[in-house]
Amino acid sequence: MSVHELPPLVRNAAIRHSKEHRERGGVRGALASELAELGYKLQSDNTVAPGKPPADVAAVLGVDPDEQSVVVRARYMRAEGVPIQIATSYIPLSIAEGTPIAEVDPGVGGISSRLAELGHGQARITERIRVRPPTPAEAAFLRMTEDQRVYYIVHTGWTGDDRPVKVNIYVAPTHQWDLVYEYPVEPGAE
Repeated sequence: MSVHELPPLVRNAAIRHSKEHRERGGVRGALASELAELGYKLQSDNTVAPGKPPADVAAVLGVDPDEQSVVVRARYMRAEGVPIQIATSYIPLSIAEGTPIAEVDPGVGGISSRLAELGHGQARITERIRVRPPTPAEAAFLRMTEDQRVYYIVHTGWTGDDRPVKVNIYVAPTHQWDLVYEYPVEPGAE
């Protein structure tokens, strides 16, 4: 099956991070919930270990880029055997160490639900999106050619007191995803 044999997947940023959405049916996060809704099962090859974050991620999280200061969760994801996304999460070691966040299976609702249970619930999400060519390793996993493009999404979760508690980097084929953003407009801004 090639990556083109699945219809485009909808990534609705307005609802995907709600507790109800990411825990629906006992799934392990937002993507698993979205795929289950379409009748697909998420398959994911995961590695989880302490690690050194990239400098830009370390700057956001306020951790040392030269030390093993984060738990790195690298996930290579497929739906119906079709590669759909690479997701790498960085959570400060001071939050994740010794918790289910540092395990391959973090449980129902994924790491966002565990962060909330640990008192680090996310009150705000920021996402920065770029479109770029895939790296050779990304292209190999995602079954892409060098002339195709990926979304490169840097997603940061912030607590109510403005503390960043996770940075996720998503790499996803542009032809495989429809990104949907919905937000209220300030009253009177017509």
